[in-house]
Amino acid sequence: MNIEEKVKSVLSEISGEEIIENDATLQGKLALDSLLMVTLLVEIEETFGIELDETDMNPFELTTVQSVINMVSKYCGGDENE
Repeated sequence: MNIEEKVKSVLSEISGEEIIENDATLQGKLALDSLLMVTLLVEIEETFGIELDETDMNPFELTTVQSVINMVSKYCGGDENE
């Protein structure tokens, strides 16, 4: 399972949505409130074994599924097959 698939799996679990599109908005389409956004970040850290920097936890920058995938790729060296 690559980074994109893992991120979408986490988002599906948190949001309850079965189909997760890359351009879906986290707070709009997936209806993630502030508590679910925190849950997302914790799940991302646990799933990928990374520790996110505070600057990457800005809800104004993490707006779409693709932005989450990009952030995780940065921590995982951009290896899509991680």
